[in-house]
Amino acid sequence: MQFSSPIRLHNNLTITRASFLSSHRSISLVLNIILYFVSFIFIFCLTNFIRQEKQTSIIHTKIPKSVVDETYTSINLTRNTGYYDYEVYLINNTFRKENKTRRYFYIDLGCFDGRDADYFVHFHLEEITRYGTLNIIAFEPDPINFSACKLAQQKRSFIPTKIYSRAVWTDNGQIRYATEKGQKSKIDSDSALYVRSIDFSTWLKENFLVDDYVYIKFTIEGAEIDVLEKMVLDGSLTLVDTMEIEWTQGISPELEPRRVVLECMFDNFGMDFIYIINPVDLKHAYNVNDTFSAVPKDRAWYVFRKNIITNLFF
Repeated sequence: MQFSSPIRLHNNLTITRASFLSSHRSISLVLNIILYFVSFIFIFCLTNFIRQEKQTSIIHTKIPKSVVDETYTSINLTRNTGYYDYEVYLINNTFRKENKTRRYFYIDLGCFDGRDADYFVHFHLEEITRYGTLNIIAFEPDPINFSACKLAQQKRSFIPTKIYSRAVWTDNGQIRYATEKGQKSKIDSDSALYVRSIDFSTWLKENFLVDDYVYIKFTIEGAEIDVLEKMVLDGSLTLVDTMEIEWTQGISPELEPRRVVLECMFDNFGMDFIYIINPVDLKHAYNVNDTFSAVPKDRAWYVFRKNIITNLFF
């Protein structure tokens, strides 16, 4: 009887230690599982973040020609809409519901003092917030206007922006350009000043894909018809989702037929006419912090939006 108690005590101690060790192993296992899970989530999020940054960044290298060729051979330009179908103002269905893969660009041709980019950001802020990082690209060959654009860029430091001191044209090189007219600076064959020019349609094909969302504003005095004609001929127009066009050559009788033909071709490329806006009305709405729906339409600023190509991605 004297030895039974120590034995039971020893046995009880053994059982208690085994239970403790078993419980310790269980806790360790749970902690290891949690650690592995947290590590997996961190690596997944980091990888996804890097991938998104690459997708939303502006391209600095040319897209391989094989990719460009494959993109254009797969484009269907079949006309299936009426001639200049009129659509309800402000309805934009060109974005996917979840804009995770499409890069988002506003391209300002004729930056002047940067006001048009400010207007775009102001009136499209909800879209920018919903669809991700907006990238602004601007072209302005006038040295004084170029400096003004750079100053405006500093106020929008939260938006990735690139400004090129080049005239938008149909080939790369130099072109005569008149700068003494301020806001009316333009390509002018009588000017003694030369500025660098860029083949805009080729630049589009080398730097963008159909899956990108591209919004282009044309205020290139005296050059929009030539540039747009080349975009139609080489197919780069298929890369554009929305265009704002200020026709500055309408007063020229010999150029008016070319403008009409261009508008017909836009229809063949799936571009539907949406509205016309007077830039003065746009400026007023911006200054009084009004909404875009309050801006009067149907007057002097043509906006076309793609209808066929973008809907293929829904």
